[in-house]
Amino acid sequence: MILDFSRITQQKNVYYLTPEDTGFSEHYLAVREKENRVLIDAEVRKLPYIERDEWPYRTKSTERFLAYIDTKKNPLHILTIGCGNGWFSNKIAEVSEENKIIGLDVNREELEQAASIFRKKNLHFVYADIFKVSEKFTNVFDIITLNGAIQYFEDFEGLIDLLKSFLTKNGEIHIIDSPFYKTEEVYAAKERTKAYYTELGVPEMAKHYHAHNIQLVDNFDNLYTYKRNIIHKILGKKDSPFSWYRFIKK
Repeated sequence: MILDFSRITQQKNVYYLTPEDTGFSEHYLAVREKENRVLIDAEVRKLPYIERDEWPYRTKSTERFLAYIDTKKNPLHILTIGCGNGWFSNKIAEVSEENKIIGLDVNREELEQAASIFRKKNLHFVYADIFKVSEKFTNVFDIITLNGAIQYFEDFEGLIDLLKSFLTKNGEIHIIDSPFYKTEEVYAAKERTKAYYTELGVPEMAKHYHAHNIQLVDNFDNLYTYKRNIIHKILGKKDSPFSWYRFIKK
């Protein structure tokens, strides 16, 4: 067991390691509602295999990562940061019952949805500010994932340094389905973010969404890079437009 969950406060099968702070989640949920992207339980259970929004593009990236996990011979302790409604954590938990998964987020509503839908002995959903739990997570995890989540962290380098301390020897950090920008593109990306959330009616969300420079992942392995393929376009094949990055702790 990664944590002794019998000693942790829980409500509706969500375990709380730090006090709840609604600042981010309030704005995030407001955006999701305005975008009509709040999913019902039946849709969440099917993820990523639903034909709406970005999901057709995330199917291949999910399958690639699950295949990667399946190659590992030893049981794994895995932390999925920004797990939201829990679909990705659940998919990882399905690979092997011997793997122990923690899905972590600061969005209580989505965590409660995750905990009500996905009930597995090797899967737990945790509410926590990742920057306040280092004493519980040091040298614990074999794999940490940030799937569609890195843009919600302002201090990329500070986060990665912290996560390195959570890893076991040869532990890995994976960044999946997340945008990075060339130096000359960062400012324009920030301005687009401000304009988008302002037009949407939730301008406060712009302070939570960050355009990261691609130079920040120079020391990561690039396991997948999107390549424009005219044949795939003609055939209607869809894949993630974002690279898959891996850091291994030596």
